[in-house]
Amino acid sequence: MTKAMIEAVRPILDRPFFYELFDVLIGANYARSVLVREYIRPKDTDRILDIGCGSGNMLPFLPKCKYLGVDANESYIASARRRYGDRGEFICGRVSHQKVEQFGTFDVALAVGLVHHLGDSEALDLFRLGFEALRPGGRLISHDICYTPDQSALERYLLSHDRGQFVRNQSRYLELARSCFRQVTPNLRKDLLRLPYTHLIMECIR
Repeated sequence: MTKAMIEAVRPILDRPFFYELFDVLIGANYARSVLVREYIRPKDTDRILDIGCGSGNMLPFLPKCKYLGVDANESYIASARRRYGDRGEFICGRVSHQKVEQFGTFDVALAVGLVHHLGDSEALDLFRLGFEALRPGGRLISHDICYTPDQSALERYLLSHDRGQFVRNQSRYLELARSCFRQVTPNLRKDLLRLPYTHLIMECIR
């Protein structure tokens, strides 16, 4: 796939139908099930904030809980409300410090596939927002594609042409997370998608 073809595909994935079809093709539902089962480990009593929730595709894998999804894409939020409005609340907009105060505190905050779309200053702000949104002992779980020294040329090519323009190595992701959270546990996974992608999952505890 050429760079021009990749650039042409990116706007199409902003539409919920095509984004969800792409998700199915690459096996993203398996990745979500692993993320929930092994890393999020939610309880029925948890209050969960999903930052950059997209079309709400994490919700079917979560137990009955108090869920709030926030995303800036109006089409994604409309799709989420239509499909999962009976399971959670969805807000269109960006998460700000003022909104976090209005939302109250959460047991778990999610940033799934988000940090590699953000420059350093925005990523730092995201971790600050996540910290502020959590009760003491609460956890932020992030999940992003990641460079590693042992990757093939094909994988590095795919990562470098992802829609997210700020793919980092593990050290840089950890540096950003640890600017706000003292306890950050990293987990590298190479088995979550049908594509040869490496993911870094971080569990950040307030």
